[in-house]
Amino acid sequence: MSSPGPTTTEPGERDTPPAPGAAGEVVGTAGSRSARGLSTATAVSLGLRLVGMAVGMATTSVLARYLNPDGYGVFALALTLGTAAAQVADMGTTITVSSRIAREKVSAGRILTTGLAIRTAVALVATVILLVAAAQGLFGESSGVVSVVAVATPLSAASILTAGATARFRPEVSAILALVQGVLWLIAVVVIARTNGDVLLLAWFFVAVVALQTGIGVMINRRLVPLGRPSWTEAGRILALSWPLAVSSLAVMVYYRLGSVVLFHLQGAAEVGYYSAAYKFLDVAQLGPAMLVAPLLPIVATSMSMNGHRRNVVFSLATRTGTVVGVGSAVMLVALAPVLVALLYGEDYGPAVRPLMLLAVAFVGVTLGYVGTTICSALGVVRPIAVLTVSVAVVNLAAQFWACARWGATGAAAVAAVTELIIGLSTCLLAARAMTSRLPLREVASVAFAGAATIGLLWLVDLPWPIEAALAGGLFGAAVLVSQALTMADLTRVLSRKAL
Repeated sequence: MSSPGPTTTEPGERDTPPAPGAAGEVVGTAGSRSARGLSTATAVSLGLRLVGMAVGMATTSVLARYLNPDGYGVFALALTLGTAAAQVADMGTTITVSSRIAREKVSAGRILTTGLAIRTAVALVATVILLVAAAQGLFGESSGVVSVVAVATPLSAASILTAGATARFRPEVSAILALVQGVLWLIAVVVIARTNGDVLLLAWFFVAVVALQTGIGVMINRRLVPLGRPSWTEAGRILALSWPLAVSSLAVMVYYRLGSVVLFHLQGAAEVGYYSAAYKFLDVAQLGPAMLVAPLLPIVATSMSMNGHRRNVVFSLATRTGTVVGVGSAVMLVALAPVLVALLYGEDYGPAVRPLMLLAVAFVGVTLGYVGTTICSALGVVRPIAVLTVSVAVVNLAAQFWACARWGATGAAAVAAVTELIIGLSTCLLAARAMTSRLPLREVASVAFAGAATIGLLWLVDLPWPIEAALAGGLFGAAVLVSQALTMADLTRVLSRKAL
């Protein structure tokens, strides 16, 4: 689930929107924009993300080959902990702020600045906790690297500024920032590899890249939503709306990130290296669902003013598209797993193939989780999400200890697959209820069956990988069209000049 990461209007209760003309109201921020305009903006962002994806994979290839599985495992664990700290520090404020800015244009500057102050304060606390834990040697040989990476955690607070871009429907802003960071990080990794630098120096380069990206982000976002003065009253409103998401973020961090920590303590750095190498493909593949939900959040935030038919159209299209993206990506990852690992990482990472296949299945749940969580969060239905994620996290953590001890990275990937599927399906059911819409079960089931059948057929043949990839894509695409999971009417609707 995206944290998820990656929300709310009113948690637990969706109040009636203020009457037209009320202070701070924006009616139809996204809904008044044409579907073609939304599609064009998303397409531009997608292009930038694709370039960033290529840069990221090149960086990972250089890094993994240079550090070998043990060294890569040590560095990956540090990055995992730093990312987890940043996710927890967000406390749901980014998506809460974005949803409120979409509705309350007049107060946008004050809302954004208050959210930035909250996230910075929590990030500083998270940094102190990481530094203390690292000083105590709780992360073994990775403790020194963790202490350096932790320095970047407060800088990540500035990422909340993209909430203004999301609310204004400028997805290309976050795509530009991600691309800039990717290019800078690639340059840093190449320099370290060429000069035989150690892992600690690499960690300091990481901090420098985050600092540069933060500065650029501040300059870009100031033009979209100028910052105002933080307000204690506004802080109270944001925290009141986001606390269920904060609980959910903690739970997501447990089942999404702490698996690597459990694996490190039970099996060592090499197994973490294999698992992280496989998970990198999922991180890259999340480009698809991220682009899908970019236009979805501002649309859903104002969807309760739509009639029931239009809400059902939006929800059905989002879930069907999410299912096709998730299952289609899983089919390609399973088909190409041995080739992808060999080409990107080399023969030393052969044990990462099986975890990658299992994580491909997990990606179906990840994609559905993006859709379901975004809808629920935008409508303020966040308490059920918190209950769900906390319950799943408790079971997941126990299962991780059991599976990692027996099967290492493969066990961790299997637990992740089951967890993500449960989360994805459950959040979509909650989203259907929140939008008073019907989950398109027939279409979702037909896409899942098409994916399973395609993978089954691929196991029966032994072909060169380019032919196998083309065959996988062709078979799955044909099955989707035949089942009418997506139709020409859907394409026409998306490209229409009318509002979606």
